[in-house]
Amino acid sequence: MRIAVCLKQVPDPATVEVDPLTAALDTRRMLYIAGPADTAALELALRLAGPTGQVSALCVGPPAADAVLRMALAVGATEVRRLWVPPFLSLQAPAQTALLLAAGLQRATIPDLVLCGARSSDQGSGQAPALLAEFLDWPVVCDVTQIAMEGDRVRVQRRLDRGAREELEVRLPAVLAVEANLARLRHASLPGLMRAERASVPVSHLEDLGLEPADLAFPTASVRAVTPPRPRTRPIFTPDSTRPAHERITQIITAGVTRKSGKVLEGPPAQMADAVVEFLRERGFV
Repeated sequence: MRIAVCLKQVPDPATVEVDPLTAALDTRRMLYIAGPADTAALELALRLAGPTGQVSALCVGPPAADAVLRMALAVGATEVRRLWVPPFLSLQAPAQTALLLAAGLQRATIPDLVLCGARSSDQGSGQAPALLAEFLDWPVVCDVTQIAMEGDRVRVQRRLDRGAREELEVRLPAVLAVEANLARLRHASLPGLMRAERASVPVSHLEDLGLEPADLAFPTASVRAVTPPRPRTRPIFTPDSTRPAHERITQIITAGVTRKSGKVLEGPPAQMADAVVEFLRERGFV
């Protein structure tokens, strides 16, 4: 079984620092890793492929993203490939990333299953898996919490709003976007780390993927200005000027809020029922 895993290079939260003078991110101290959802997808791919299957890892990013692919090789990935088009990915738009991943998958041996992280830890839009499936013309299931293989089908459970779950059955090939807590990536062995460090990471550019610059020119929306919402006006309580001074002071302290008062009814049931009806009638309920 051939499984492809799409990885993304994201900043390590432990190395993200802000310059106290300019309030800008200090990129000199920032390190990059694979997001938790992507590592969960990689671990799940290694489990499903088994010792006889093949797991290929793809990543769209600059040369620094080779560290993420070397990590995949160290834990057991069969092959890796980095896709990069510097002029067009300054903002790393999800549509451009998904198109490059789809082209990279189509130029190689088509896998039986593609696993992605449900959402990255930096932008977290969750658009790339759905866009990738659209470019491949494959079915897609997002927010996957459980996976079970059944021949040429895969049974999944996905997360819905308010804690609900949904079970689906999808025919392969398909794209699945898994949650970060679905699996925990295994530790790489020392021989695996040394082998991954010596390995060369192949890179595919635009011409290698059979694409042209016009293919990546997706329309983008520009934000001209961002303004915070106008806060709601709060009514200011003013005491009743016809009341005595001590009552006006009490109204100011309590802001005009009167305490709830209760009354205990005692007596025969008929008498208490008449008292409740009279109470509701005085306040206009009946």
